[in-house]
Amino acid sequence: MIAPAGPVKAQIAPPVHAPVASPPAPTPTATGPRLSLSLADAVFIGLRDNRQVKSAYINRIAQKFDLFVVQARFRPTAVLAASGQLSGQSAQTGGSTITLAPTATWLIPTGGQFQFSWSRTDNRGGVGGGDNTTTSVSFTQPLLKGAGIAVNMAPIRTAELQEKINRLSLKSTVAATVTAIVEAYRNLLQAQDQLVIAEDSLARSRQQLTVNQALIDAGRMAAADIVQTQADIANQQVALLGAQQQRNSAQLSLLTLLAMDLHTNVVAGDTLKAEHVAIDLDHAIAIALDNRMDYLSERLALEQARINLMLAKNNRLWNLAVVGNAQHTAQTLTGPTQYVKDPLTGNLVAQSVLGGNSGAVGLQLSIPLGDFSLRQGEIDASVATHSQEINLEDLRQQVESQVRDSVQAVEMSWLQVDAARLARELAAHTLDLEKERLTAGRVSNFEVLTFETNLRAADTQELDAAIAYLNALTTLDQQLGTTLDTWKVSLND
Repeated sequence: MIAPAGPVKAQIAPPVHAPVASPPAPTPTATGPRLSLSLADAVFIGLRDNRQVKSAYINRIAQKFDLFVVQARFRPTAVLAASGQLSGQSAQTGGSTITLAPTATWLIPTGGQFQFSWSRTDNRGGVGGGDNTTTSVSFTQPLLKGAGIAVNMAPIRTAELQEKINRLSLKSTVAATVTAIVEAYRNLLQAQDQLVIAEDSLARSRQQLTVNQALIDAGRMAAADIVQTQADIANQQVALLGAQQQRNSAQLSLLTLLAMDLHTNVVAGDTLKAEHVAIDLDHAIAIALDNRMDYLSERLALEQARINLMLAKNNRLWNLAVVGNAQHTAQTLTGPTQYVKDPLTGNLVAQSVLGGNSGAVGLQLSIPLGDFSLRQGEIDASVATHSQEINLEDLRQQVESQVRDSVQAVEMSWLQVDAARLARELAAHTLDLEKERLTAGRVSNFEVLTFETNLRAADTQELDAAIAYLNALTTLDQQLGTTLDTWKVSLND
């Protein structure tokens, strides 16, 4: 650490033989009860209370209903219409008209459509009252455009693919949340261990100050040399305050992800363990291609694009359809009796009911001319499909590249862990030897302080290497798409 120059240095360095007081402890951010959590507990609480996860599950309600609506495509639908009307200017000429007209429509997977309608009109009062009833059934079956099971099932198939994409999106959100919680927990664990390193380093420096004072009293060390140890203690106090602030920030980050009270004094209760995990690169790539949510979603999107292309091609066909209808009408008269001639006897008979049946079957043809929008739709769908194929292949290469990089990062991180552990052991052993040599008067106090600094750096380096290795494994888990499997998380969907 670079010491400031000028009067600031004079203010920091205390006079020789003066005790180095500890700085006042900062006001803690977490003033609530102490809560020790394991990593598994943190993941469980996060999946239960994390707001992003809750929001993702809420969105699934609308997404599921969207699928239900599309899947009801071939269920009959009906509309009930009714009306009433009063007419006339007096009781003798006035009357009322009530109309009831329900209709029902049924689409079948071949593209055919049945329509049933029934209407009844009741006229009461006035002149010429009566009841009119009409029943009709019609049927239309496309033969070219809009015909076939594949075309008519396409909206349902597209919706089902979208539902799979939505589920993958939910899995991705949950997996990302788990990863964020794991990394935040490790950040807190790292900050706690860094605080312990700072406290231990400060304790060693104060112990060294006591040794220096004894050597000065024995006349074996110059009195001015103790200033170096006092300056080192001051630096360690600064590092301790920084470690406390880092711990407080890590607590807040974890509490936010867990949606807990920010005053909770949460503590990472697990011990830091970094153990080597052997990884087969080819097997890892295969797993990623089978489990990566983004890659699977891209494959489903390609299927959707191909369905859209099929629909665009079908949309360019002629409109040729078989049509048919049948209708029955009946009228009941309630006014003055009317007489009509009986066609068999030629006699006049009273008529109170009129009606009849009719029906027809035929073909309808409609040929679009000069409409380039249909061709435009097919070209757009074809381009979108080809682009989707290119994107899928590009993403496949990205997945393989990311997995290779993650595997290499894991292996390199483990080598760093091994090297950091050895460096820490050697630094601690060297410091012990130098302290013995200082007591014998064979080295200077400055050299001991240098090796003390090296030990602090080695402690931090070992801690950072272990955390980096564990985070590299977590990142690899995410790249493989196996985060939820690793943590045995099943979606409540």
